[in-house]
Amino acid sequence: MTGQLSFPRQHARTQRFTLGAPRAFSVAPDDSRVVFLRSRGGTDRAGLLWVYDVAGQREYPAADPVALLGGADEELSAEERARRERSREGSAGVVGYAVDQAVETAAFALSGRLFVSDLTGGESRELPAPGPVVDPRPSPDGRHVAYVAGGALRVTGGGGRRPGARRT
Repeated sequence: MTGQLSFPRQHARTQRFTLGAPRAFSVAPDDSRVVFLRSRGGTDRAGLLWVYDVAGQREYPAADPVALLGGADEELSAEERARRERSREGSAGVVGYAVDQAVETAAFALSGRLFVSDLTGGESRELPAPGPVVDPRPSPDGRHVAYVAGGALRVTGGGGRRPGARRT
C-alpha cells in the first residue's frame, strides 16, 4: 500500500480515531464559554486547553503545552505516569483540568508543574509549587489552587482572579 495507511495503522496512529476530537467539556454558568480539551489534529497526541467564546463564535487555545514548556518534551513523574496508566490516558500535554465555579479559571498539571489559565482572556501562567504536582483544583472562587505533591495536600494562592477582585 503506497500513500495510504491500512485501517489497523490508522486506528493505532489516531488512538482509535479519538485524537483531534473535543472532550472533557465545562460550560460557564452564564453560557458565555465552553472549555474543552483537544489536540491540534488527528495524529497529534498533545492536548491543548481550548475555550469556545459563544458570543464571538470563535475558539482559541487557553493553554498550549508547546508554548508553556518552551518546546521541551513533557517529563512525567512516576505518580503522573501511574495515574495516566490507571485511567488509560494515552494522550500527552494537557490531559485533565479543573475549573472554578464561574468557569473563569482552570488549573492543570503539565510536566509535573502547576499552571492556571484565565479562561476569559486565554492566558496561562505557571504558579510556583514544589513538585511533582498531581491533580490541581481551583477553589470555587478561583483565588486558591489545591494540589497533591509528595503525598501531601497543598494549597497555594494566585489562582485566577486577584484576591479581592470582584465578578461583574
